[in-house]
Amino acid sequence: MEKLDINNAMYKQVLVAVDFSENSYLAIEKAQKMAKFCGANIELIHVVEIPTYPILEDVAVMGMPGIWDDDIAKSLISASDEKLKKLANDIDVISFKTIEGIASIDIVEYAKQNKCDLIVMGTHGISGFKALIGSTTNSIVNHACCDVLAVKLKD
Repeated sequence: MEKLDINNAMYKQVLVAVDFSENSYLAIEKAQKMAKFCGANIELIHVVEIPTYPILEDVAVMGMPGIWDDDIAKSLISASDEKLKKLANDIDVISFKTIEGIASIDIVEYAKQNKCDLIVMGTHGISGFKALIGSTTNSIVNHACCDVLAVKLKD
């Protein structure tokens, strides 16, 4: 039987996906405990999904070609970045990033590009229509190139 190398089994780079919900704060708390135990770095990420508006008969959906107001987009990103910066300062996390995109795709891509070995995020209960189309957490669990810890909301 092969002996476990504890240094290779530990997480080094933990990415915490934040949507500012109660679940996000539980995920951050869990990630901080794990990072302390492993000696890992924590980075917070928030994805701003910019709404698009259809052009004439074209039906634009999130992430597909369409028109959006650049001033609104800049305002949303700036507000989110300020909120994330305050959160990071409050919990003594140095690394944080606000990006524009589609959370279920861009969190996975960001983790891959930044060689994260764990993504921590909150999860919501799935019911009705959401169960049919899936959730951001479910998509990330199924597409990430690293481990994903989905933290359930406490009762």
